Amino acid sequence: MDGDEILKINGEIFQVAEGGQRPTSAITKEYLAQKGLPADIALTFEDVTILDFKSDVPSRSAITDTKSRLARDIFLQTPIVSANMDTITESQMAIALARLGGLGFIHQFLPIERRVEEIKKVKRADSGVIENPFNISPEATVAEAKNSMENFQISGLLVIDPVSAKLVGIITSRDVRFETMLEKRVAEVMTNSPLITAPPGTTLEQARVILKKNKIEKLPLVDNEERVVGLITAKDLLKIEQYPKALRDPKGRLRVGATIGVSGKFIEEADQLLRAGADIILIDTARGFSTKLEEAIKNLKNSLGEKVIIAAGNVDTPEGALLLIEAGADAVKIGIGGGAVCKTREGPGVGVPQISAIAECTAVALKHRVPIIADGGIRGGADFCKALAAGASTVMMGWMFAGCEETPGEPFYEDGEQWKIYRGSASLEFQLSRSDRDEGERVRTPEGVPRRVRYKGEAADVIHELMSYLRSSMSYVGTWTLEEYRKKTRFRRQTISGYEEGKPARP
Repeated sequence: MDGDEILKINGEIFQVAEGGQRPTSAITKEYLAQKGLPADIALTFEDVTILDFKSDVPSRSAITDTKSRLARDIFLQTPIVSANMDTITESQMAIALARLGGLGFIHQFLPIERRVEEIKKVKRADSGVIENPFNISPEATVAEAKNSMENFQISGLLVIDPVSAKLVGIITSRDVRFETMLEKRVAEVMTNSPLITAPPGTTLEQARVILKKNKIEKLPLVDNEERVVGLITAKDLLKIEQYPKALRDPKGRLRVGATIGVSGKFIEEADQLLRAGADIILIDTARGFSTKLEEAIKNLKNSLGEKVIIAAGNVDTPEGALLLIEAGADAVKIGIGGGAVCKTREGPGVGVPQISAIAECTAVALKHRVPIIADGGIRGGADFCKALAAGASTVMMGWMFAGCEETPGEPFYEDGEQWKIYRGSASLEFQLSRSDRDEGERVRTPEGVPRRVRYKGEAADVIHELMSYLRSSMSYVGTWTLEEYRKKTRFRRQTISGYEEGKPARP
C-alpha cells in the first residue's frame, strides 16, 4: 500500500497504515486468538472471565512461586507496583511495598531535592550494611543530637572526630532520653571508644554472631585507621528475617523506583535520583506514543549509559509499545484512560479498553523480552488476576492503595467516617496545587478528578488480599508458577448479565 510503513520484529514483517493506524499483525492476532480474545473489538476486565482447567494444585496455600520480572534483572515476589501519584507513593508506601516484595515509584511532582530525600529514606529503611551511617561531631550539643535522631527516625548516631575522621564514640536515644541540659556537648554523654567494631567485608551472619555475643544493637565497620566505612544494626537484621520476600538490592537495601517527566532538566534529575539510590527510572507522560518520549528515552540512555534501567509509558497500542521498546525502554507501562480518577476517555475520547491493550502490547513485547506494566482500571482481585492473565508482568495500582495509612496526606473525619484524598494527576485540584508551588504552569482542561476514599488501614492488608486472590486463580487454572499462569490462562467473553451474575447477592 502506498504510504504504508513496514516494521520488522524478529524478522517478521508488519504493515502499519500511514498516519499510525493499528497494524493487522500476525503476531498480535495469534496472541489474541491464543488468549481467547477477539481482534476486532476492544475489551476490558468486565467483558471477560478466566477459564478454569483441570488442576493438581491441592489448595491456594500450596502455591509459593509468584515471582515476576519488572525490568531487566529486577524480579518481584509480589507483582505489584504503586502508582507514581502524589496521593499514593512517597517513601512510606515504597518501603511498605518493597518489604512485601513489590515496588513503589516515588512520584515526580515534588521538587527534585525532596524526591532525592524520599529515595534516600527508602534505601535507609532496611539495610544489610549502611554505607554512609548518620554521624555527629563530639562538639555538637545534645539538642542537635536529639534533633538529628528525631528527624532521621533513628535510635543512635556514630560520633566522628571532624579533624581525624576517626570514630570516637556512639550516642543513642538512651543516652539523651532523660538529659535536661541540652546544651551539653555530645562528648560528655556519649559512650566513648573503644567500641565493639568489625572490619570491612564482615558478612551479615558474622555480624549477627558479634551482636548477640556482645549484647549490642549497632556494629560499626571500621578500617585500619579507625575510619567508619559502614554500619550493621540488629534492627536491620531482624527486618531481613521479618520480611523474607522483600525486594532488595545486592547491598541488602530495599529497592525503589523514581519518576521523571519528559521536559525540563529531566536528565539531570534522573542522575540525581540514581545517585541517591533509585533502582529504576520511570519516564512518565500521558501521551507515551510520542516523539518526545522516544527522544527522552534515547537521550537518557546516551547521557547516563546503558546500565540505567528505564520504564516508560503510557501507551495502549502495539505500535506505541514497539516505539518505546526500540527507543530503549526496559519495561513499558500500558494504559490510557482506565484509572478510577481519569477522564481521558470521557473527555478527549482516547484510550483502548485495558484487557485488549495489555494483550496486544504484550504480543509485541514478548518478541523483545521486555516486560509489560499494566496501569489502570484495577478495582479488585479479579481485575488484578485478569491483567496478569492477559500478559502483564506487573500491575500498577493507585485506586487499590488510595486511603491506606502509607499514602501521603493526613486522614480526616467527615460524615462520621475517616477518609483520605485521592486525585488524578490531571485533575484541576492537582494542577492548582502545582501552581501554588510557583511552578507557573498554565491550568489545562482537567482530565482527572479528586475523590475522598475511606481510610483502609495498612497497605499490607490490600496486598495480602490481592495475592490471595491471585493464588486462588492460579489454582483454578492449574498452574504452580506465575510464569506458567500467564502462558496457560484463557479468556471467554461474557455478557454484562454474566458479569452481574458473578456478583454476590445483596439484601
